Amino acid sequence: MQDPRLRLLSVAVLSLAAFASTTGAVAALAWWLIFTPRTKALPRPGVLLSLFVMIAATALVSAWGGGPGLSYLVRMTAVLLLAAWAYAETEEGEALAVAVWALGDRIGFEIGLIAEMGLSGLAVIGEEIDQMRIAMALKGIRPGVRSIVPLAVTLVVTQIQRSDDVARLLVVRGYTLGGRVCPRFRTGWRDVVAAFSAVTFSIFSSLALRDVFILLGRIF
Repeated sequence: MQDPRLRLLSVAVLSLAAFASTTGAVAALAWWLIFTPRTKALPRPGVLLSLFVMIAATALVSAWGGGPGLSYLVRMTAVLLLAAWAYAETEEGEALAVAVWALGDRIGFEIGLIAEMGLSGLAVIGEEIDQMRIAMALKGIRPGVRSIVPLAVTLVVTQIQRSDDVARLLVVRGYTLGGRVCPRFRTGWRDVVAAFSAVTFSIFSSLALRDVFILLGRIF
């Protein structure tokens, strides 16, 4: 989707539907299969697989305790795929443009700037993980609990230090509050169809099956 506003709208309504019910999750997965490039638009498989393993482990524990483990697995998988697709599709500056368009040059600029810094931080973390993997391979160190924990702590500390450096740089350059951005968006007919379908899928998934048939009967 070229228009980040419609992309954000689609992900938001489908994520809410998926989080609310298993039917909504199935509808979100169906939309994801129809309107996205599917696995071609997802980030690196290692990160996605690790997140899915965490979701599956939580679902297994929930099912073992008599909870809705399968429903949790389906719902969180749908949310994960939507979030991964949205992250992979988002280009630099889009979060700031959407925030300014929606909330103005003051609050919108602040929120958009924070979002852009967060997205750039995620990209830096990915690069640092790749460098750590190469360094561990050269040293003959196998990934494990003893190596992953200190590496994770190092990544967190590094990100905190980087955030502090960026904040100091903004202060030095005289940044106080807000800014001016002139957002421009490209909206194609496919974006409109995909966004309308996302809203429709979410609405129908929130209704009971009997209500859906009643509504379709009234329409036709």
